Amino acid sequence: FKKFTNTILPKFNEPIEGDHPRMIIPFFNKHGKVFAFQARAYGSEEPKYFTIKLDEDMDKIYGLDRVDYSKRVLIVEGPIDSLFLPNCIAMAGSSTFDSATILQIKTNATVILDNEPRNKEIVKILGKYIKLGFSVVIFPDSVKEKDINDMVKSGMSIDEIVKMINDNTFSGAEAEIRFSNWKKFDVL
Repeated sequence: FKKFTNTILPKFNEPIEGDHPRMIIPFFNKHGKVFAFQARAYGSEEPKYFTIKLDEDMDKIYGLDRVDYSKRVLIVEGPIDSLFLPNCIAMAGSSTFDSATILQIKTNATVILDNEPRNKEIVKILGKYIKLGFSVVIFPDSVKEKDINDMVKSGMSIDEIVKMINDNTFSGAEAEIRFSNWKKFDVL
């Protein structure tokens, strides 16, 4: 992966040792041109993801080439999760949900973060998007899977997942109440 990346953009200056095969996921702009790629580890290598931007002016958003902004847009953290859901885009990580592109579609978007109520970073980010006025998914306690990919692997159908998303999308005061019950810091 590092050797491949250096042939496109010199990113890794250190001697390339311990390089591992990774799945390369290209990010296309709305015109079908690659502007970034993500390299996902197959095993337990760290970091699990590298995201390489070829165009620094673009937001790290996967799925721009296939999204229909006239319909509700689902926004997830990872590209693999986005492939299972209709009209879904993904951020390369949870910290970039406040990009200009995402803020422009706030009224027609639903943010779906990973189901990690004990992860302080996820809890912080979810709270932020509720305060910004986004519609967000707050998974019920019955859902034990961490993300959409895990839900599919556990045997849930796409229709079941979409119904669960629709049934658990909240905004405003209702999102605040559900959020306070979902986060689990008081259990730690």
